[in-house]
Amino acid sequence: MKKVVFSAMLIFANYISFAQEGKFNKADVDKELAAKVATEKPDSLKKWKVGSLFNVNFTNTSLNNWAAGGQNAQTISSLFTSYANLLEDHHSWNNYIELGYGQSKLGSANFRKGDDKIILTSKYGRNLSKKTSITALVDFRTQFDKGSKFEIDKATGSEKETYISNFLAPAYFVGSLGFQIKPNEKFFIVLSPVTTKTTIVNSEILSNAGAYGVSVGKKSRIELGAYTNIGAKFSIAKNVTYQANANLFMNYKTLNKIDVFFDNLISMKVNNFIVTTFNYTVLYDDDIKTKKNDGTIIGPKLQRKSVLTVGLNFKLL
Repeated sequence: MKKVVFSAMLIFANYISFAQEGKFNKADVDKELAAKVATEKPDSLKKWKVGSLFNVNFTNTSLNNWAAGGQNAQTISSLFTSYANLLEDHHSWNNYIELGYGQSKLGSANFRKGDDKIILTSKYGRNLSKKTSITALVDFRTQFDKGSKFEIDKATGSEKETYISNFLAPAYFVGSLGFQIKPNEKFFIVLSPVTTKTTIVNSEILSNAGAYGVSVGKKSRIELGAYTNIGAKFSIAKNVTYQANANLFMNYKTLNKIDVFFDNLISMKVNNFIVTTFNYTVLYDDDIKTKKNDGTIIGPKLQRKSVLTVGLNFKLL
């Protein structure tokens, strides 16, 4: 804003000088001032770094008299990411949103959900030194749509659908206070000895089953513990970027059990519009029990998900 005011004063001075010589008129001054103001950002906005990216992918397999066999298949998926980061004096505020959704269809079956995620993260920091800061972080995760597990019933040979998730069922909210160590722009680690983790199961069916660690009939569970967040992002080759984010939570009541969410993303940029990505996620939560086909609970297991996409990339900001 100071630059805009200074520019206006300078233009006005030129106007007074040139007007006496008949070289400038008021219309010229107004036009130049408007152009100058249009190119200047307010001082408050210059401190923010913002960006958004939208990616959409579609695949189609169509077979006609194909001797080798197979089925027609269609898949569509999309991913939206956006960030807004503020850096001012000794303060920083980083905000991130990630929205992903995809469905696929195999043969004559209906479309079924593949990828589905909502991730919102906000982190505030107050610098203690160039590489360390006091940090407060909130992280919220859930999904958009109903989720089902499909299995073949051995007794009947038919496919069985089991309802296992939905919007806010589950949802995870983490609030933590601790310290961040950031030696460079490629790596950081947050250590939070004071952390609350809230698990939400906003579904009568799932809460009555005691799903995701909530008590039977309850729709939420609050845990107090320690939290660690580790992040890294760097180039491994020309136009190839690797990004990792690991979240670890330990309940103080069960110190020998650690919940893990480890997300890996490799992006390969072909050109400004075509990008190939490979996303590999590992999740372990002791509160998420697995079942056999007969309903027998066999305890928690390591969960893994991988998604390979090639699609169009649109940079919005």
